[in-house]
Amino acid sequence: RAVRSMDGMSARYSEIPHSILQKISTRITNTVKGAVNRVVYDITHKPPGTIEWE
Repeated sequence: RAVRSMDGMSARYSEIPHSILQKISTRITNTVKGAVNRVVYDITHKPPGTIEWE
């Protein structure tokens, strides 16, 4: 996850422009065709979310 944190106990998601997210998503799905069909961008702050994807 793309986050900013000062203490590791709390974090805010990092804002990435949609144009960049689109390029990242397209590259991932085209590079591993058949293995990946979706790329997600989690914008949940910590807390309540955790840093690791669950």
